[in-house]
Amino acid sequence: METVNSFDILISLISACQENSKEPHIKGPIGYDATLGGVYYLLGQTVRQLWNRKGNKCVSKKALELWNSLKVGDSIFNYWYQKPIYYQNEYPVFIKCYKGAESKPYWEGNIQFTHNKDYFRFRQVFHIEHIVPIGIILDQLLELDLQQDREIVYPKLDTILNKIHVCYMTKEEDRNLNRVAKTKRSDNYLEVLSSDYQKAGIEIAEWETCA
Repeated sequence: METVNSFDILISLISACQENSKEPHIKGPIGYDATLGGVYYLLGQTVRQLWNRKGNKCVSKKALELWNSLKVGDSIFNYWYQKPIYYQNEYPVFIKCYKGAESKPYWEGNIQFTHNKDYFRFRQVFHIEHIVPIGIILDQLLELDLQQDREIVYPKLDTILNKIHVCYMTKEEDRNLNRVAKTKRSDNYLEVLSSDYQKAGIEIAEWETCA
């Protein structure tokens, strides 16, 4: 059986989204009823699931300082979404916990290690932010000319995907950043860091150097 690569999956979704129809979709094999709908949603979620490339992840100074004070004993880059953070700090550390997209924390206070089951979820305190918004990436993907040979399309697709950079930050920093209109961001992550991030008071501490 032929191996399916990630680029071809993306190309199939992009091609379906480019259809001039009210309900773009991907049909099943001839003779089989297995039509896939919601291709815009699937494309967006697929792009969000791409593993970040080497050197394309960074952490804010505030997030790294908080992370180090929690004495987790592991890199912040190894955590995401609902993954539990088992803190080991022997001295109190102040945190703010958020639910979903709420602008204000539902709880804030000091936490301190008492036993090995002490933890909170990554997404309650930290956030992984796409420096170049996914919406901009999707718009550029949908402009690709897929009628060209794969040898031409692949490099163009790769160039767009390489614009994806993420920043690990605190939820509080993300809320401050949300006040800056993301739709007006550049597709150059360095320009975003020097403008939007600077306006929100977010300083980059370091970039991940391993894959």
